[in-house]
Amino acid sequence: MTNGLLLDPSTLDEKIQTKLRTLEAIYRRWNKNLNLVSPNDEAMIWERHIVDSLQLIPFFHEVNKLADMGAGPGLPSLPLAIARPDIDFFAIEPTEKKCALMQEIIRELRIPNFHILTERVERVYLSHMDVVCCRAFGEFSRDAKLAYKMLKPQGQFMTFKTEAHQELPPGYEKLETHGYLLPGIPRKYYVVVASKAGET
Repeated sequence: MTNGLLLDPSTLDEKIQTKLRTLEAIYRRWNKNLNLVSPNDEAMIWERHIVDSLQLIPFFHEVNKLADMGAGPGLPSLPLAIARPDIDFFAIEPTEKKCALMQEIIRELRIPNFHILTERVERVYLSHMDVVCCRAFGEFSRDAKLAYKMLKPQGQFMTFKTEAHQELPPGYEKLETHGYLLPGIPRKYYVVVASKAGET
């Protein structure tokens, strides 16, 4: 674990790093109009939003399809889609303005493995996802329940938390919590990974 991170973006391919920096610039440009991140966070968009999103990658095992619930402006799914062009990403977001921004970004940065569903999570019919993730979405057990319907057996629900989480949600057979530190931010964050029960 480098510098307290689970994944250090400087280890990624240079082209990927350049695209991620362009994504940061786009978020900065649009933040005034869309309030994508809080004013306190704007100076830290790179660390708090882009680098943070990438912390799921070490837990991807044979992942082909990933759904992001309540993707907002594409966090964590857009940084992940840039870093992992081999995976198909489905961003679920009901707010049209945020979906329009994601559409703009995938055009500008040419991200062919990214698909946007302008819909509430409860109304989306996706199934057999390898991973379902969310960030700053809702309460853990509610999110795990929504993810459960979309996951294949043994699929993984991944989320970000500000404290370690130990309680196994119904229908899941394994829970892992991984702590990490973001550059320049003193508090500790956690990636929580729950594996859906079912046949292998």
